Amino acid sequence: MEEFSDIRFKQPAVIEFLTAEKVPPIEIHRQMQTVYGDQCVDVSTVRCWVRRFKDGEVGQADLSDKTRSGSPVTASDQLHQDRFEDFVDLVIL
Repeated sequence: MEEFSDIRFKQPAVIEFLTAEKVPPIEIHRQMQTVYGDQCVDVSTVRCWVRRFKDGEVGQADLSDKTRSGSPVTASDQLHQDRFEDFVDLVIL
């Protein structure tokens, strides 16, 4: 089975294609649920992407995720790795 992140990356491309084919957002979502099941994006996300694709030229949309504000999902810099290791050492002792 595909990784969850791979599936999430492919879904905007599917939405872009079906938008170009003039498929309504609710129908796009229904078709995607059939294929992706529980890993399908929410219908509100489909509507958001449809609006985004309708505003641009077909095939010219940027499908990559934009930088978001807020805390990162993971912290992999050396400072945080050191802090984590210190925490683990404290808990184990």
